[in-house]
Amino acid sequence: MASEQHGERDVSDVDRERFVSKGAASFALDRAAPTRDFFFLMLPKMTMLAFSAAVEPLRIANQLTGRCLYRWYLLSEDGLPVRCSNAVSIVVDSGLVETRPGDTVFVCSGVDGYLAASQRTLSWVRDQARHGRTMGGVCTGAFTLARAGLLTGRRFTLHWENQPAFAEIFPHLPVANQIYCRDGQIITCGGGDAGVDLLVSLIEEQHGTGLAT
Repeated sequence: MASEQHGERDVSDVDRERFVSKGAASFALDRAAPTRDFFFLMLPKMTMLAFSAAVEPLRIANQLTGRCLYRWYLLSEDGLPVRCSNAVSIVVDSGLVETRPGDTVFVCSGVDGYLAASQRTLSWVRDQARHGRTMGGVCTGAFTLARAGLLTGRRFTLHWENQPAFAEIFPHLPVANQIYCRDGQIITCGGGDAGVDLLVSLIEEQHGTGLAT
């Protein structure tokens, strides 16, 4: 279970083996930094490219610094593998778990984004937001955030191709025409490689321009 795997903030040797890959390039951080945990909720028919774009900056930040700055865990509603829009199935770490203060939850969606999340999943998303977690949407993840009631009064975005359908379903929630948006505890990005831009902005905020560059 992901909740057991990340039960302590202390970074174990197992964490380093899993999350810190080796590479030729390096970057030295000049200060200590806490490890931050990210949870990616994988919904049926999610877009693999958009998910990869969001998770790879975390991996590369760890690789460059040789430190476990970030850990990431994949979730599905039932803990079973999720089939992406390209028919590739992804194995997850666990089903829905309780996250902790400081954690970030990304809803990864794609084709049929509006229908992807069940009522049980929506309840879990609301509960995480209620407990103060940063909630994110990748590709069409904003559909789930909207259904959970988290986007009222927020600036957000989603894949450009799905924006007209979103506007029809949620006419009271204006979509920002941006690659990514950060509005308090709500962070969203469009499809394709937009996740790179969003995650690099988070890395820059936490560790500075040098590492982000």
